[in-house]
Amino acid sequence: MDLRMCFNSSENKFALPPHIKQRYGPFGFPELADTGRPYITSNLVMALDGRASFRELKGRAGGNVVSKSRDDRWLMDFYRAHHDAQLIGASTLREELGANGQSLDYGIDDEELRAYRREILKLGLQKIIVLTGSGNVDLGAPLFNSARVEPWIITSGEGEKNIRGRLKTSGRDGGIKIVSVGDDERVDVSVAVQVLSREHGIRILLCEGGPNLYSELLKKQFIDEDFRTISLQVLGKSTVPGIERPTTYGDVSYTPETAPWFRLVSMHYALPYHAFLRLRYEGPRKFSE
Repeated sequence: MDLRMCFNSSENKFALPPHIKQRYGPFGFPELADTGRPYITSNLVMALDGRASFRELKGRAGGNVVSKSRDDRWLMDFYRAHHDAQLIGASTLREELGANGQSLDYGIDDEELRAYRREILKLGLQKIIVLTGSGNVDLGAPLFNSARVEPWIITSGEGEKNIRGRLKTSGRDGGIKIVSVGDDERVDVSVAVQVLSREHGIRILLCEGGPNLYSELLKKQFIDEDFRTISLQVLGKSTVPGIERPTTYGDVSYTPETAPWFRLVSMHYALPYHAFLRLRYEGPRKFSE
């Protein structure tokens, strides 16, 4: 690995193995206030122009996602190791595929970080929470059949009926934790994160996308931190009219007075193509030029 640190002002709260601390520097979160919701971070990859994928280029040799690296993969595992749970949208589960063409289980690949989470942090299996209003997710996906993660679905009342009906038909009556947060077909994200905190003890939650879920959390001022990988490439506009290449920020829109700012907590890089930022939400600008 070629991960290098150039700045780190993080809280020093986790008992990192010495060689990992030397590589990354200190790591921790601020004291958690009782806000009725988890402390929410995000981990997303974007190009220099903010775009997240070559969405329209299905099956191309270069892939349809922003370039990643083994350092980015290790950092993803590092972040996952420190969170109570991970949250993804149903579209991310459907669209984010591994090298084998199948969806992911979002587990930690690095064996040392899995052991660190289990033996030092005592956090147990990763809780992977899929948010879906309709309940229309593939229950045969690797996530729902993986021994290394604990799959959850947070959904509506209608979505729960849908999922439980399909589980019963398939003869599967357990193994997936289903959390219902309302009678409509749409899940209110505000209610969802409150339920995860108050009823299920999720204190630190990692959002791994997609852009629509992230933008909904950002609009509600629920994003406390960003872990942001910047791939030093430019994606540009779509090659196909009518298909937009998404940005990692979804459909948010602000004025200069309301635009949220983030403060730099740490900066790492891997030569020659990737930079890794840790950013803490501060809200609309309150500081002088």
